[in-house]
Amino acid sequence: MSFLTLPWVIGPIPIVVTVWAAYACGIAIARKMWTSGEAFLGALLLPSGLTATGCQLILSNQNFTILLIGSQIISSLCFIIIMHISGFRLAPVASFETSSEKYPGPLKLFVILVSAYIIFNVVLWIFPGSDRCTIGKCFVYEWALGRKDYVFSRLYLGISFGALVLIGIFAFLFRAFLKFYATTFPSR
Repeated sequence: MSFLTLPWVIGPIPIVVTVWAAYACGIAIARKMWTSGEAFLGALLLPSGLTATGCQLILSNQNFTILLIGSQIISSLCFIIIMHISGFRLAPVASFETSSEKYPGPLKLFVILVSAYIIFNVVLWIFPGSDRCTIGKCFVYEWALGRKDYVFSRLYLGISFGALVLIGIFAFLFRAFLKFYATTFPSR
């Protein structure tokens, strides 16, 4: 029964969350229900768990920062694909303009998102956290997410948060592209 001894390399919580996310994504795609919170969380957590697992199995001895940023980009794109398959569609660009008042301004929100993304990844790069605590302090962390000396437990939360911020950045860029396209090439 040595396989049941904790801490595992990949903890039980990411395993359960990723399995639940696969179920939630399957239900959202089958029923075309992209508006539920389950669909959103499932579309965010499924690629995060799968990319962190893939990095642990295949790329565990590579540069952590490259793995983190690459996995965040892959997870963000997978989120967009899953939400699109489940029936999410953007509203026309003209319907976004409800008033002339711009609070707090799309450019300010974009700068805040980009700044948060950069600061988050720089903090994870400077303070990797794998040698910051002993087993007494990190027992619950290791029991829940997996062993801290492996890349999975460090990547899992970083991918989830970073992908969430990167999804917001991609949404702003896509909306700006649509607005530029609509104003440059007006339909007849």
